[in-house]
Amino acid sequence: MNVRRYLASVARLAPLWLSLACGGGAAPQSFEESIAKAVTMESRQKKQSEAADNAEQARLAAAAKAKAEHEARVVAEIDAAAVLPATLPASIDAACDAVVDSYDGFLKRGAESDVLRWHDGRRKKMGERRTACMAAGNVQVASCQAAALAAELPLLAGIERTDAARRVMTRCSDKFGKP
Repeated sequence: MNVRRYLASVARLAPLWLSLACGGGAAPQSFEESIAKAVTMESRQKKQSEAADNAEQARLAAAAKAKAEHEARVVAEIDAAAVLPATLPASIDAACDAVVDSYDGFLKRGAESDVLRWHDGRRKKMGERRTACMAAGNVQVASCQAAALAAELPLLAGIERTDAARRVMTRCSDKFGKP
């Protein structure tokens, strides 16, 4: 007897369960309404995607602009430091000694990792720098390099130290080297 009552109550509640499971009792949508809803959803997603792409492009453009401005300041700082000292050394030997000393001091003022890398084979690298200076044989270039490497160049702090030194010395060579 209890089984019959149970089955009867289940039979009465079955349409309610089915309507909740298949859409919550809402009226079924027509095919056109379903298509319109899908197109609206796709359009909204496309607009959100375009907005995200535009924001990313703006961020990248701002980063590129900031990088270009920083690079321009670095170049200006190097150019300002690349000047001849008031008195030039009498010989290329004295000028190259000054370059080697300034080069050594410049690299020691860098980040700890750069300084450690510099100390690994330092004597050999200093000899190579002196040899390159002597081979160039230009007192003006060597004097400019010594003065520029001894100058305070805070914008070069973010650049690997040997690369920064190379940029400074190249600017002196370009500015005072033989045409």
